[in-house]
Amino acid sequence: MVKDVIKIASLLLITAICHAQTISFHTEKGWKLDHALLALSVQSGVNIAFNPADADMIAVPARSFDKQSIESIVSSLLNGTGLAFRLQGKRLVVYKSATPAPKRIVPPPTAAANRYIISGRVLAEDGTALPSASIRLRELNQFFTTDHNGNFTMILSNASAFTLDITYVGFQQQTRRIDQLKTDTILPTVFLKEVSLRLKDIAVTANRTFEGSSNSSLMITREMIEQTPALSLNDLLNQIPNRAIAAPSLQQVQQINLRASFAPTTDNRGAYELSNSFGVAIVMDGNAISNNMNMQSYNPGYRGMTGSFITSPSGWGLSGTGTTNYSGDYTFGGTDLRQIPPDNIESIEVISGVASAKYGDLTDGAIIIERQAGVSKGYFRTQLRDAATTGSFSKGFRLSPTAGVMNASFNYVNSTFDSREKLKNYERINGNIIWTNYYGKNNRLKNTTIVDYGRNLDGIKRDPDDASSTRARFDSWNFSISDKVTYRVNGKFVKNITANVRYSEGHQYTYREWNVNSAYVLYTTATTTGIHEGSYAPGIYLAQAIVDGRPVGLNGSLDVANEFRTGRINHYLTAGGNYNYGRNKGLGQLADPSVPRIGAYVNTTSGGKTMGERYYDYSRVVPQQDFGFYAEDVFKTPVANNYLHVRAGGRIDVQNGKISGSPRINTNYELNRHLRIGLAYGLAFKSPALSMRYPGPSFTEIPLLNAYNGKEAESYSLIYVNRYEMTNKDLKSSKSQTFELSTQYHKNGWNISGNVYGKWNTNGINTTVKYTPVVLPMYSATIVEGAKPIVTLDSMKRFQIETHSFGNSLKSTHYGAELIISTPQVKAIATSFTLSTGINRSLSTTTANSWISRPNGVTNTNPDYALRGLYPPRSEYTTYSNGRITAVTHIPKISLIIQFTAECTLISKTRTQARAGIPIGYLTNNFDMVYLSEFDKDDPRYGYLYQPESETNSNRAPSPLMNFHMSVGKEIRQRFKFAFNVYNVFNYQPYYITAGNTYEFPNAAPTFGAEVSVKF
Repeated sequence: MVKDVIKIASLLLITAICHAQTISFHTEKGWKLDHALLALSVQSGVNIAFNPADADMIAVPARSFDKQSIESIVSSLLNGTGLAFRLQGKRLVVYKSATPAPKRIVPPPTAAANRYIISGRVLAEDGTALPSASIRLRELNQFFTTDHNGNFTMILSNASAFTLDITYVGFQQQTRRIDQLKTDTILPTVFLKEVSLRLKDIAVTANRTFEGSSNSSLMITREMIEQTPALSLNDLLNQIPNRAIAAPSLQQVQQINLRASFAPTTDNRGAYELSNSFGVAIVMDGNAISNNMNMQSYNPGYRGMTGSFITSPSGWGLSGTGTTNYSGDYTFGGTDLRQIPPDNIESIEVISGVASAKYGDLTDGAIIIERQAGVSKGYFRTQLRDAATTGSFSKGFRLSPTAGVMNASFNYVNSTFDSREKLKNYERINGNIIWTNYYGKNNRLKNTTIVDYGRNLDGIKRDPDDASSTRARFDSWNFSISDKVTYRVNGKFVKNITANVRYSEGHQYTYREWNVNSAYVLYTTATTTGIHEGSYAPGIYLAQAIVDGRPVGLNGSLDVANEFRTGRINHYLTAGGNYNYGRNKGLGQLADPSVPRIGAYVNTTSGGKTMGERYYDYSRVVPQQDFGFYAEDVFKTPVANNYLHVRAGGRIDVQNGKISGSPRINTNYELNRHLRIGLAYGLAFKSPALSMRYPGPSFTEIPLLNAYNGKEAESYSLIYVNRYEMTNKDLKSSKSQTFELSTQYHKNGWNISGNVYGKWNTNGINTTVKYTPVVLPMYSATIVEGAKPIVTLDSMKRFQIETHSFGNSLKSTHYGAELIISTPQVKAIATSFTLSTGINRSLSTTTANSWISRPNGVTNTNPDYALRGLYPPRSEYTTYSNGRITAVTHIPKISLIIQFTAECTLISKTRTQARAGIPIGYLTNNFDMVYLSEFDKDDPRYGYLYQPESETNSNRAPSPLMNFHMSVGKEIRQRFKFAFNVYNVFNYQPYYITAGNTYEFPNAAPTFGAEVSVKF
């Protein structure tokens, strides 16, 4: 009885509203009926229900309704359309009358037996259609998109339950659950809400789910990106567990290391750090951003890989700042993340473990980036930090119903090391256009074209107050264009075919100068091994080191998505291949021996050996060509009344002419609706870079005679030149093997994920040194006035030639665990909490012996005295553990959010095996090799080579080490947002004294930032 009374009252109420409420309403030119009905529903508050298929093709003329009832307006809109309306419960329902309504723009295809059609529509809150919205079938990781009118259609063969994730640029993701399929289904219209602080359940911290392409996938959404102060992609990755939070800055090269910990270096360019970052793939919009063609360095054949970077002077800047040299090059490692702006990124998937078989040329994970592509409001964002200013603008708009959707973005940032003197400066300009359109019958062909341009100006200027100062530049620009075509076949076996091609070209320019003031220059231009006559040149000049690189890349891939059935299991099989071509057509290393740079000239005062440099043309280097094939099957099968989810596949790659195979599998099992456990295993390979394959010849120069009297016509010199050709044709690809256990729990707002992993890296690429003795003649000369000197052979003398060669000499093992716990909001204080922590222990081992020279403070000319020691392969254990608790207070009614993070470095230690400091041999002053069967540290000839553990062990910072960060954001009318953030908000700067008796401050001084953003 009560229910009947409520129903009658509701019916009377809605009738009264429709008849009594009068509003002013107008339609605009180009509107369809569905748009008009939705806009009327939003403005009036009346729930108007209708089938989008009946109304999305009916044009509505532009007209105005002044103070009319809802019933009158709806009646006018439906006049002559074949549609009518009636009151049904609490809704006003529009339905077909006797006159047929217009057909849907995309008629659903006829489904075969046991195949069901799922269709629906995605709209904004105001009724605007959202073209190119992404519809993801979570259980099978399959993707669909909406057409121009926001409609989507998918054909499913499995009769199980499914979950759909619906996403669109700048809008909050929504989820729809599909129960057991028994017939074709039209879903209720999906209304997406724009990302805003007024939303009740906005996400700020990243969590792991089994929804990604890997058990280790960490998802960073647009909601999180808009709440994170960031100058580059690197700042967004502070969400990764067991990673120290660093304040936004662009004053150092930013390369990412995943699931690894190494002894810290002053420039973050240790061999293991470079190797790990080199193995992390950056994939943007389906295209790999490769650093394989980067060759910006001195020749590594003389000083090794880590010693070949071009650096700035070490004395720039004001007192207390800029006391270390700087390099903006990132050769031999991963892509510099400073180049990737954060403002137009829609989502990031960080894969730290086993990646999908689709992704190749990696060993240590992948970062999958999707940028904004679709109709969106204009979005302007600017940030002001201590010494940085940034501004960006993006806008997505529909060109026309037939021309598709275009999204354009622009970003500019200007950052200085010290705003007082502004000597060191980094500027970045980025722009991109993404154009998406559909073609053919039922819009089965989707085409996406992306154009990108970026320019980076990085370096140190001359100090106007210091006449002796010099400058260094690390500038670059890059351009790329890509096209991705997806054709929906919907056949019995083949479902989709996707072809992707990308062309990229860039220009990298590295410059360093010196003011040289010497008596004269002794040089030779010889490029062959032997004794050559030297030449003389003036000794006062401006020396320059210039490396001109112009990397070019052409990448293509083809993917075919298929579906088949075995028994009661539906399999979604994806297979494809990729081809990567790359070269560097730059001018190369522009060396002129007659005006040599500091450190690369013939010694005129002694007979010591020095490095010589010659012009090396990069455009003559053999191009790199790698290709691979993969296949991956995604399915789920019932096991013990619950589902086992499987993603299994493998790759075959041909890299540097060598074939490798990479099996990979990610599985997870549903123990119940809330708890899953997972297991993953995989192999991966990373191809050597062009700079490792063809670093070019290196030269060592030794003066045998220098008879110079100030007159070149009466002077004579002889120089021995040793040419060392390092081709590295047999260099192998780096290899990694990963095993991972994972678990995830979701219930009542609690989100708990844990991962335990082991990773074994082998064949890491580094240079090893070799010393080769050589006996050379020494000459003397008698000066003859008006003629060349008379040369006489005096004696024979022993020298040593130092050369470095690339090899697969690095090996490391990593064990660790990661934990993320997110709580539901505590309503009394409107605050939720997230704990993110982890621990990693890495064993880094070289497979080759190492040479080390130790200072002893004494000059000993005894030919049997040790010159340098030969030490066994070095093994370092580095343990690092970091945890943080983030409290997020969010009050939607006033659009306010406050974040406070307490961070703690629990462990940061490096220990080296004791035997690493005991030499197994040494090289004498006479360049004789002596091997030691037993070391005696009291032996006067070589005892000083002993390294105590206090020297070999490093990174013994006190623990725990705390730090605190805070940010506040306020939004006004969903359009304006103001934010303020502070890193190290309490100015907490503990210190410790190192083994070298120096003070170390682990926490940086407080840094402040403010942000203003506007949506148009």
